[in-house]
Amino acid sequence: MNPIPQRLANRDSAPEMEGTRLLSAQLWPSFAATAILTLICCGIYPLVVWGIAQAVFPTQANGSLVKKDGTWATQDGDAAGSSRLGQLFSGPQYFHPRPSSAGAGYDAANSSGSNLGPLSDKLINGLTQKDDKGKEVLAFDGVRLRTLRYAMENGIEFKTSIPLDEFKDKDGNLDDVKLVNAFPHAGDPADKKPLVLSRFSKPIPGDAVTASGSGLDPQISPANAAIQKARVAEARGISEDVVQKLIDRHTDGPDLGVLGDPGVNVLMLNLALDSNHPAPGRK
Repeated sequence: MNPIPQRLANRDSAPEMEGTRLLSAQLWPSFAATAILTLICCGIYPLVVWGIAQAVFPTQANGSLVKKDGTWATQDGDAAGSSRLGQLFSGPQYFHPRPSSAGAGYDAANSSGSNLGPLSDKLINGLTQKDDKGKEVLAFDGVRLRTLRYAMENGIEFKTSIPLDEFKDKDGNLDDVKLVNAFPHAGDPADKKPLVLSRFSKPIPGDAVTASGSGLDPQISPANAAIQKARVAEARGISEDVVQKLIDRHTDGPDLGVLGDPGVNVLMLNLALDSNHPAPGRK
């Protein structure tokens, strides 16, 4: 066999060497661009934004934390909450926030809505389930039960198709499980007489019985606050006019004057009430 001339061998390998050279010429700039952009986007840019935030609006940048006296907190341990996050208040001396579907309720680490549609039987009428001991318990309260509770808490009169005394437990308290089972659910037998609420003496604000998309809305509507005002005033032994002044002080207008609706910040309002007009027996 005759050997291949050297010039022919070099000629055959030339395209392969040229391809390798071109690939290297493309790869190294790509690696360099990736490294530079990573440094800028993941290091320099966040550091600059963080620095500007800390210098220009440090309170908001650190969670809008507030102390019990309503002043801004700089340490987590001093905070009673965040003015940007809803939290539960249940006592009669407090304004109550919107319902929440975030985790077990007002869980800032698990922000979410119920993801139930407007025609959902679960959303409207609630749901019960068996616990691990076989006892029927409330799994989801629903709009009807929230409406009933809201009306009773705030002195709103209404009519029922069945006397509510039939749904009380041995201690005289309304049983949520019995109430939810009595509401008109989809698939109920035709001969069931459902519990229906009607003829409310005041309109029930939508935000009083529905959760926000985040489950952490810190505000309620002025209409909702106006209905709760009488209960709070009575529990604290002050006039409704005094409470209304605090409501007005803690009502935020629409963003930029035109975006959204006015809202009453529940946490800030309740802290102001505790600071200025503590409930009897509380300091």
